[in-house]
Amino acid sequence: MVNVKASSQLLGYLSNVIMTFASLIVYITVAVNISWSLTLITLLIGGLVLLIFRPIIYKIRVFSGLEENLNKKIAHHINENIIGMKTVKVMAAGENIMAIGRDYFNQIKKVQMKSAILSIANGALMQPISVIFILVVFAFYYKSPNFNIAALVAIIYLIKQMLNYFDQLQKNLVNISAVAPYLKVVLDQEELAKVSREINQGEKEFQFNQAIELRQVNFSYAGDKAVLSKIDFKINKGEAVGIIGPSGSGKTTLVDLILRLFRSNGGEILLDGVNIEEIEMSAWRGSIGYVSQDIFLMNDSIINNIKFHDDSLTMEDIVSAAKMVNIYDFIQSCPKKFETIIGERGVMLSNGQRQRLIIARVLARNPKLLILDEATSALDNESEMEIQKVIKNIKGKVTILVIAHRLSTVINSDRLIVLENGKIIEQGKPQELLKNKETYFYKVYNIRK
Repeated sequence: MVNVKASSQLLGYLSNVIMTFASLIVYITVAVNISWSLTLITLLIGGLVLLIFRPIIYKIRVFSGLEENLNKKIAHHINENIIGMKTVKVMAAGENIMAIGRDYFNQIKKVQMKSAILSIANGALMQPISVIFILVVFAFYYKSPNFNIAALVAIIYLIKQMLNYFDQLQKNLVNISAVAPYLKVVLDQEELAKVSREINQGEKEFQFNQAIELRQVNFSYAGDKAVLSKIDFKINKGEAVGIIGPSGSGKTTLVDLILRLFRSNGGEILLDGVNIEEIEMSAWRGSIGYVSQDIFLMNDSIINNIKFHDDSLTMEDIVSAAKMVNIYDFIQSCPKKFETIIGERGVMLSNGQRQRLIIARVLARNPKLLILDEATSALDNESEMEIQKVIKNIKGKVTILVIAHRLSTVINSDRLIVLENGKIIEQGKPQELLKNKETYFYKVYNIRK
């Protein structure tokens, strides 16, 4: 917001430069007809002053760049500590965090003071130069044998106006230099947004009758080492598939590829034999339900959190979804039922209730594929059992892909896929994998025994 506001001021400064330059041309034209020599000297002095103060203008731009960078750091520092306010208080880290904030504010204060001093000095020095030059001109003409008071007054007035316009030009150049770093950031972000824009090349409808298949899928971030390598597996319609593996094995990246948040570097993902890139993006996203461990709830009513800006959902859809996730009875026990306000980020609900409300939001849209990405990782055992009941209720009705660290969440899956270092190292039915003591699943499942 600060960058955009500062950048918008540039148009005003550019307009001032154009108007000032046009006025200067008019005065130069009149002054040349009275005394071309004095006009030339005035122009030389004005140009020389602009040249002399050029390093100051550059220095102001440097200070503005520093100020813009500090503004970002301050905003980030404030934002992250407001979000983590509970942890800050419990860990008694408030004083240290305030000290860091004071340091940032002291830094930006010093930068702003230096920039202001240079800007003031820049304008203040121009006035004495103008006065001295006018006095010299007056002294020279006063002793001249061709002294004419009317001509002298006219030329002094013109010189004064010309020097004033040079002063205004200089001030506007300083202002332009000051906002230039902010404009650069805005333009860089605009370019980044263009490069990062999602490309929807698909035109086909979403038709899921058989399976989603990944064939030789590879992925890496910006040329780094491979995150996923030669991923091959199939999710049949109505099947519940679990994906497990150590942290950093590529589970969430795999989900992001299926959600089309990233594009694979090789291989293809097929829906009933059709490359998902050929399917219209909104149709694809509208047919997939996604639940992550990061709970996003609004400070609004239960019904509005389930609807989540989708006015096409009927009350029947909402009630049906609430019953599927075993939260309907709780809602009915609330004072205002579905109109009950749940507070910021669902603070009035338990962790399990918040997560079930999120799943209800997804199921109300009747997704063809439900992805649960570490959806139970932050829950207690009782809440996790409730989520397992939800999965059991919808199993067979919706195709399910579950990513989990907790093996109890995926033990009842139709099939398990184990990832390690971006590769599939084993897959099969959970009970079959448990029979083989050499499998990753067996070793992790029995790690406490």
